[in-house]
Amino acid sequence: MSDSVDRQGGFTLVEMMAVLFIIALMTSVVLMSARGEDPEIEQKAKVLIRQFDQLGQDSIVSGRPQAFGLTEDFYVFYEYTEGEWAVTSETDWPEDASIQFFREDIEIDLPEDPIPLVLFEPLGLSTPFTLEIAGDEGTIILEGEGDGRVYMETEL
Repeated sequence: MSDSVDRQGGFTLVEMMAVLFIIALMTSVVLMSARGEDPEIEQKAKVLIRQFDQLGQDSIVSGRPQAFGLTEDFYVFYEYTEGEWAVTSETDWPEDASIQFFREDIEIDLPEDPIPLVLFEPLGLSTPFTLEIAGDEGTIILEGEGDGRVYMETEL
């Protein structure tokens, strides 16, 4: 009797699994890198959401009201200090953006010069509002329900 084992050519199960794992890994890397960037209007809305969150937190921590104002061309954040509203930052809207602002489902005409339209109180409450930012890529709706938080809906 011979001690030699009769082997046929081919790959083992472990080798096949290793190759499939490598292919799956490479496919996932390609798919993740192929994902496109968010449209500019959506990027701007995400930044604005973070700014609203920060504004609400700053109001609670400082004990002073904060506010948001806007025009057709830009938006402004305010802080109430020494009996008046002081501008803390000003940011332009994307060039192709069309802005609509609502309070209690009534559209508010945007002023030429910004004024505080949404108040963030030190108790964590805010003025309820809806802000629609429309552009070539679609429409973003930001909604503040009065609880100090702002939510985003996309219609891209």
